[in-house]
Amino acid sequence: MAAMEEGDYATARRLLEQAVSDYPGTTCAESAPADIERAMAGEAIVARIHFDYNESAITDAAAAILQSKADALRDRSGIRLRVEGHCDERGSLEYNQALGLRRAQAAVDYLSNLGLDASRFDVVTFGEEMPLARGSNESAWRQNRRGEFVITDGDI
Repeated sequence: MAAMEEGDYATARRLLEQAVSDYPGTTCAESAPADIERAMAGEAIVARIHFDYNESAITDAAAAILQSKADALRDRSGIRLRVEGHCDERGSLEYNQALGLRRAQAAVDYLSNLGLDASRFDVVTFGEEMPLARGSNESAWRQNRRGEFVITDGDI
């Protein structure tokens, strides 16, 4: 499925669920549950986490996402991830580079504490250089204070 190959796991899941609903009893519908499970695992693995202002501590909401991520990764030992730390525009470039690195490392440390091998993760920081949302307001800043997870090796 093209959406799955492109890493758009949410769309892949939605299309597979639609096929099950629209075409019950077909070969496609009968094989869909395994693919739906793969798409859901992909969604969990690449799900973003967010951070509080000027913090690299894992929030309760981020911890729940990281737990789901760890559960999906345990069954897929061949997957490697690049963990990216991002910041909002406030603070100096140097400060935000360091904060982004602390954020990415905090995510890896959390996953490692859940029993995953830290060697499966590469840590990078983008600081404020790759905003998800444009704007100088709390809504944009909240979206930009994040950790991103990119599959660099292995299959879902």
